[in-house]
Amino acid sequence: MTSSIYNSATGTQSPHCIHAIGIGRTGAAYIEALLRTGEVEDLLADPRATFAAMVVDIGDQDMGAAIDYANSFKQRLQSRGIPADRFNFQAVALPVPDRQEFFEGLNRTREFLKLEYPRYYWNPNFESYVSHKYVLPPAGSHFPRLVAKGIYANAYYAGDKPMDRALRSFVDTVEKAQLPSMVMVAFSIAGGTGSGMVVDLARHLSNVRFGRRIPVIGVGQLSHVGDPESVNNNAGQYCALNELDCMLDDDKNNGVTAVWGELYRSPFTGGFFVVNPEHSWHRLTAYTSTGEKEVRQGFKQMVTNRFVADSFMRFAVMDYGRVLFRALRPAGFTGAPHETLSSKSRNWTLFDVAKLTHPGVQVLPGESGSKWQSVIAQWVDFIPEYSGLRDGFKTDYAEVHVHASRDMGFENIEKGVKELIAKNYLLEGDSTYQSYTHEFFDALTSYANIILPGVAKTDLKAFWASRDNYDKLDWETKLHEHAWLVDIGPMLSEPAIRFEGMAGECIWGCACWVVVPYDVVRGDKLPPPNRKVILEEGIAMMTKTVAKTPGGDPKKAAKAHA
Repeated sequence: MTSSIYNSATGTQSPHCIHAIGIGRTGAAYIEALLRTGEVEDLLADPRATFAAMVVDIGDQDMGAAIDYANSFKQRLQSRGIPADRFNFQAVALPVPDRQEFFEGLNRTREFLKLEYPRYYWNPNFESYVSHKYVLPPAGSHFPRLVAKGIYANAYYAGDKPMDRALRSFVDTVEKAQLPSMVMVAFSIAGGTGSGMVVDLARHLSNVRFGRRIPVIGVGQLSHVGDPESVNNNAGQYCALNELDCMLDDDKNNGVTAVWGELYRSPFTGGFFVVNPEHSWHRLTAYTSTGEKEVRQGFKQMVTNRFVADSFMRFAVMDYGRVLFRALRPAGFTGAPHETLSSKSRNWTLFDVAKLTHPGVQVLPGESGSKWQSVIAQWVDFIPEYSGLRDGFKTDYAEVHVHASRDMGFENIEKGVKELIAKNYLLEGDSTYQSYTHEFFDALTSYANIILPGVAKTDLKAFWASRDNYDKLDWETKLHEHAWLVDIGPMLSEPAIRFEGMAGECIWGCACWVVVPYDVVRGDKLPPPNRKVILEEGIAMMTKTVAKTPGGDPKKAAKAHA
């Protein structure tokens, strides 16, 4: 049997090299988690494999742990005799440019984009998208999405181009692999640095470096109620969700690129996971009530975010990337091109980390098995409440990975989760449920990774809560929460000035706009009720191309083709 990237009927799927970039504090936690796994190290034992990892932030204040883990990873490779040149780790701490350098770079935006894409429209009304009144704070401060985008642009296009050099080095390592590769880009959807930079960075990977040959997978983590008030369901999260939606939905993205060009084609060629940490946070809120409240809160935030990142990365490296590749196939991103149908507005895949037990919380080592089972059942029942999904969401596929010790009873956990998922999220009739069990190294911890494709942004509770917070802002503050498209003028989350009913108010008062109805961006017009409806419509369109055969029944031919 030969190896095939698509796992077709004629071959077995090849192992994949896993590469990753983490942006901002949250993204760095995902790279730390990846470096902690032994599976990537095992994959590098294959002489065909390489591994590239990078953390990017404004300043180096949140990079220390990732750097330490990278150094430890190098030592582990050395102890196994694995050549060091097959591992490439970079920690890119972007400096905050001085005021003159920053605005000189932004004033050259049109020039830079023209070099990258010759058909780029040279807007005669162009001005810096960051107001000249804005005062840049020092590294380590909060940067709104608009400003983070500008800092990234300066680091990629201007001066000695540290981001350009870093991405070239990253891509060189990926290209040296003799196995298929997947690249993940992890960030916080509510974070100013991560969500402000991610689209441009992913575009420079997908469109510029890889030529859309290698899957680039977005991994965006939502905020949770334990985050600071400035982060939890903030206005930036609303703008980021709108921008991502106009990339992931083929119809919306085709409208944008028809007007503004291929620069704005979705860079997430391998799909997009929206990661929900809410359940894990709530499982930790009972951790302790002793000590100083502020210290305790910070500790719980750190534990939650690292646990969620660990959970995702353990999933991503299972079976040398085959599990990650397979999980994205129901969303239409990893099938062979002739097999692929888009879920359009429902192209998001939810990755919910449902933590069921935590060491020392509610139940202690040595207590009766019945108490363990009672606590697990309680937290399984909390899945709908903390899933991050609004009531009424339905899909046709669910994949669940249960992690626990063998003493906790896989059968009972699997049964409880399956009954709940089927009741709350699966369409009646032709739906698929896949379940897998994995023995966890900590006998006191159990959790379930729940993967649901076919999600739309309007299914997320976070979308509506973030929208409410966005509506409270004045115009200039709203502008600071945008990133995608502002380099050509439109504020996607605002109505167009000159085109009634469309999105994309122009920040320069000109005629820029986006070929997407404003009520769709706003969420006032909802997408089709589930992705099965979208897929059935796509199949129906395909059957219209069936050619009649002499003496044949066209209805039977269409049915056979479907």
